[in-house]
Amino acid sequence: MLLPLCLSLLLVATVVRLVWHGRHWRRLGLEGPCGWPLVGNMLNFALARQSYGEVYEWIYRTNPGLKYVGFYRLFNEPALLVRDQDLLRQILVGTNFADCADNVAYVDHRRDVLASHNPFIASGDRWRIFRADLVALFTPLRVRQMLPHVDTACRLLRDQVSVGCFEAKELATRYTLQVIASVVFGLDAHCLGGQQKSEQPSRWLEWLAPLFQPNGWSLLETIALLHSPRLGRLIGHRWVNQSPIFFFLISKLLFPYRYVPLNLQHWFRELVAARRTSGNNLLQWLAEGKRSLGQEELAGHATTLLLEGYETSAMLLAVTLYELAINQDVQGRLHLELDGVGQGQDRDLLGQSALGELRYTEAALLEALRLHPAMQALQKRCTKSFTLPPQKSGCNGKLKVDLGTVLVLPVQAIHLDPELYPEPRQFRPERFLNQAPVGCRFLGFGAGARMCPGMRLGLLQTKAALATLLQDHCVHLADQDQARMEVSPLTFLTASKRGIWLRLERRSHQ
Repeated sequence: MLLPLCLSLLLVATVVRLVWHGRHWRRLGLEGPCGWPLVGNMLNFALARQSYGEVYEWIYRTNPGLKYVGFYRLFNEPALLVRDQDLLRQILVGTNFADCADNVAYVDHRRDVLASHNPFIASGDRWRIFRADLVALFTPLRVRQMLPHVDTACRLLRDQVSVGCFEAKELATRYTLQVIASVVFGLDAHCLGGQQKSEQPSRWLEWLAPLFQPNGWSLLETIALLHSPRLGRLIGHRWVNQSPIFFFLISKLLFPYRYVPLNLQHWFRELVAARRTSGNNLLQWLAEGKRSLGQEELAGHATTLLLEGYETSAMLLAVTLYELAINQDVQGRLHLELDGVGQGQDRDLLGQSALGELRYTEAALLEALRLHPAMQALQKRCTKSFTLPPQKSGCNGKLKVDLGTVLVLPVQAIHLDPELYPEPRQFRPERFLNQAPVGCRFLGFGAGARMCPGMRLGLLQTKAALATLLQDHCVHLADQDQARMEVSPLTFLTASKRGIWLRLERRSHQ
């Protein structure tokens, strides 16, 4: 009798504690949804019904008039979702940036030595050091020096293109891997054109192409990386590592997670060790930079440049082609621009001058990125307590943000806010034509000191590919009756649930 009674009391106490924890913000006088035990407000994400960006969009949309919303992440962790543009600006580029400069991205530096050099992941003072190394690589002059790599890949892409159906993300990944391998290492990745069936598949494709695509582990990986460092800590916990049984079950069977898989870590180190000591590539420029870098730091930066350089650009190219396929009027205007610029450049759209004139094409890329941001939310952790203004205008009661609190900046929700973008789900490149986004309305590349350092290269390679593909072709849906693209609820980077199937047709220039 005593044991069942004790277990019942323990269960009741646990439930009461979880329910109490899920009312944290209410007790502080904040408006927002109550948290459910264990899952907080992330039930649909935990059940793979919605992506984390869609959950944050729901919280954003259902709390109009609030500057920020108190809600609960997984395991009922209290967090704040920021809605107000002025507060977003303060956090990203203003007075409160130093109070929450660290991104929420848990990577165990012992298991992921190379990934820990990524300035997006690094925390404390390390991110500033690593980012400074990379920023020097992407000045306008340096990006112009990368153009020959992009030009070569585009000519291979043109030879590869054929009329008919294709999966846009797969083709885009082949192209961006070809560019990034050349830009970073000066190597031919053999991802485009000329490969015979008897040849071995490109290791770049075999190992890197599936890396960020939805699979059976994706949801747990996303939870560990962005939403719950507890899971990552569990994998690296002392008693797990010291117990052969627990280590095998958790690290091998249940969750063999590394941000950069071990085989890739070994391969990247080999590529760096075998690099040429001369050449016009990023790795050489890093080695010649102001700060003296050892082999491990070079390998860490090479990992960042490769992984961040190909996947997000490939997805941007794929979703832009998709949006053009379902918005033929926009595609028609883009064709007019390509034809007009091409007439003055002897049909060569890959030169620096021609690419600079493709302003509508670039606007189409930015509009696609607004609709399909690579990161659906930015998540910052408070590293120094600070004060937020009252939750509602005209009300009293400031909020002290405690050390360790997570602040969510819901990129997808902001991009789809009708008060910021009229008819937000419509694809309208004109929004970005001849005017830069004001404030923090557009966060496709982040903002401030931690925004994407490779933005210029990303836009350059996707714009060049778009011009190459559409100069002589029109793009359509492979099946006119197919449903709109579904976003995978599993991955931390935006990915399509079932692929993006399109069809190319030769176009008449008359």
